[in-house]
Amino acid sequence: MPRKTYEKYQHIDKVFDRLEAMIVSKRDRENLRKDYFYLNDFHRQNYEALLLYYGDASENPLMDGACYILGIPEIFEKINIFDYAVPLDFVFNNGELSESFKSIDVYYQYLIAAALEVSDVQIFKPSGFAMGMNHWNITVMKLFWQYTTIIRLEAL
Repeated sequence: MPRKTYEKYQHIDKVFDRLEAMIVSKRDRENLRKDYFYLNDFHRQNYEALLLYYGDASENPLMDGACYILGIPEIFEKINIFDYAVPLDFVFNNGELSESFKSIDVYYQYLIAAALEVSDVQIFKPSGFAMGMNHWNITVMKLFWQYTTIIRLEAL
């Protein structure tokens, strides 16, 4: 029997409570990163490497969050980071969506679009956030939640 809506909301609230508890209890970003949600070890390793390559990420939460998303193996393997000054520059090529971006799974495209929307860049209509909310599975939702935690660490 499917779960009732209120049970789903309770479960989501518990996830957010756990994320908030992680942030509050570990203000040190390096230690905090150990507890982030990663798809696998490659995601974690890619993210850590990107943080080193994009040194400004330690001072810029949006860049830090972009590195987290770019570290997703399926995304990371489609691009050459050395070609881009900032993590999500690969999305565009001469003002159009790049072939690299288009080759990524559509659910990850929505995730990237939602991240760009934080900087007031909208590439989809309806928005990547709206499309994601309607189509993401729980794993991609966890990636999105983790991204929002990264970019909003300063809010606590």
